[in-house]
Amino acid sequence: MDASSRGSASAAHPRRFLRDGLGFFGTFLKSPLSVGAVLPSSRYLARALVGRLELQPGELVVEYGPGTGPMTAVIRERLPKGARYLGIELEPRFHQLLVRRYPTLDFHLGSAEDVAAILAARGLPRPQRIVSGLPFASLAEPAQQAVVSGIVGCLRGTPGDFRTFQYLHAYGWKTARRFRAMMAERFDGFERVGPIVRNVPPAFVLRYWGAK
Repeated sequence: MDASSRGSASAAHPRRFLRDGLGFFGTFLKSPLSVGAVLPSSRYLARALVGRLELQPGELVVEYGPGTGPMTAVIRERLPKGARYLGIELEPRFHQLLVRRYPTLDFHLGSAEDVAAILAARGLPRPQRIVSGLPFASLAEPAQQAVVSGIVGCLRGTPGDFRTFQYLHAYGWKTARRFRAMMAERFDGFERVGPIVRNVPPAFVLRYWGAK
């Protein structure tokens, strides 16, 4: 890439972030419980959440709630050759954007609660990693339970892990504590990273493994 191309790419990134932010905020106003944030996650949070993708050819990473794709961009950068990706997005507007923005990746328009049926319909194996941008602290208890049961069903008996994040200001909410208690009952291993203070708002990364 020459200097002029790098300049164009650098200029395009802030414009994309602003455009995504405005679109994200508009969707939040229409459906705050399904989006759960007013801005897309920053690259700092995305990098901390995705980490290293130590996948083998044919193995799968699933992303819940990609939104406008900040985590997806990092996953695409780090996806090993021969490994596979599937994003599950409930919001049609975001799904359309993701399909256009990442034409080499696969996306499903639907709910993460149905992950087992989605994987079976696509002939995909159980994932080795699930990365989530879902607003668990904003979800009602039945939805939390349904999504968590799907995660456990995917990861039980595998060395895989699940990663999500919770905003610092919401970490003490009753719904956020309920989610963490639910996960503690269903997983042997837990790690908390952060807070990632360069995200707006700051957030903790939560990692779980050893599904029971």
